[in-house]
Amino acid sequence: MTRLAAWISAFACTAAAAVPAPPPAKPAWKSLPLVRPAGEKQTQGCYTLPLTARAGWKRPPVVTNDKVATGRKLAKVIVLIYNPRLPKHENKTLTEYFKWNDAVEYSHILADVVRQASWGYINYEIVDVIETARFPKRLDGTRYDEETYLEAKRTNNWFPITSSYRGFFEENGLLQRCKREGITELWVWGAPGMHFDEFAMYIPNRYARFGPTDNPWLYRPYDIPPEIGHTMWVMGFNYEVGADNMIHSYAHRIESMAALSMADGIWDPKTLRDPWNAFSWLEMDTPGTPSMVGNCHVPPNGQGGYDYNNKRRTLSWADGWRNYPDVRAKPRVIGAAEWGNSHFGYMKWLLERVPKFPGATRYGYNNWWVMIANTDEDLPEVKLPDPTRFVLPSGLPKPATR
Repeated sequence: MTRLAAWISAFACTAAAAVPAPPPAKPAWKSLPLVRPAGEKQTQGCYTLPLTARAGWKRPPVVTNDKVATGRKLAKVIVLIYNPRLPKHENKTLTEYFKWNDAVEYSHILADVVRQASWGYINYEIVDVIETARFPKRLDGTRYDEETYLEAKRTNNWFPITSSYRGFFEENGLLQRCKREGITELWVWGAPGMHFDEFAMYIPNRYARFGPTDNPWLYRPYDIPPEIGHTMWVMGFNYEVGADNMIHSYAHRIESMAALSMADGIWDPKTLRDPWNAFSWLEMDTPGTPSMVGNCHVPPNGQGGYDYNNKRRTLSWADGWRNYPDVRAKPRVIGAAEWGNSHFGYMKWLLERVPKFPGATRYGYNNWWVMIANTDEDLPEVKLPDPTRFVLPSGLPKPATR
């Protein structure tokens, strides 16, 4: 028996050991004492600690609520599109001038992909689309104008300072709206050189809820306004590129939340220390041992980053994750045909294998989508319409008479 196969067997035998706690009156994390960050502040706005300096941190007890992990949850999103006008070029917008993609259409694609991958658990409702003709403000208060942007685009010599996340909220009247309306996500669309990250998040009392890490890319609060008071996701998308890159950004968000919530900020698959590090195990790193599911950059049969159309076929235990937390399964040969030999197809395939089941282990919820998109465990249930009535939208012509 290989070391990984032994881990699978042992994990399956111990996974059920978690004893369900009585449903808490409020999410357990809200009762944790405030923990101030320690370590070195990074450009992402987070604090990092060397792994050797983590001895004092203790993972909080796992307290779960079945109602949190089941049902259909509603997550409200505002789509913010930076699409400046170019007065010296027929007053076209950037997307018109460069013939770039439709951010609204792409946002609906992402909402559908997540709904499908989570088996209907996360339902994104795009409550507003805001398109602004300004360039985003940078952290130093400056911003591009038509002339400076087009010159930077021509020379590929971009101004190096990041956009202000606080500016996204304050300049577009969103700070109070997010608090008042329960908006949990802002999907920001822009052009090359606007310099916002593929994902960012502010998580209240993050340093009590999740382990310290030496990886500054796992938690990225930047300058998202903490006074919003709840976990706030800011996804950063580029309308120059395809929908595959958009889902790619979301997949990195999944990796970060899995590493923080289950792996205590440690991402090293060879340790086999937790479900996330097992999920991302790759044959590439240990030749002769089947892969698990893989990660955003490398599929199970991959031999390097972005290797989504590799004709190579290899053994994988990916099927076992359909039965998480008991991931025992016979490995089978797998290749890029499983995801249509494409970047978009692999991103969708990867998201679909993220566990979404009732119950819990000592690592947390068996529905990983709680950590990914219901981070504060307080998303409301989707209010379903009357299931006995078929209702057409308004505006349809009157039915033809026969």
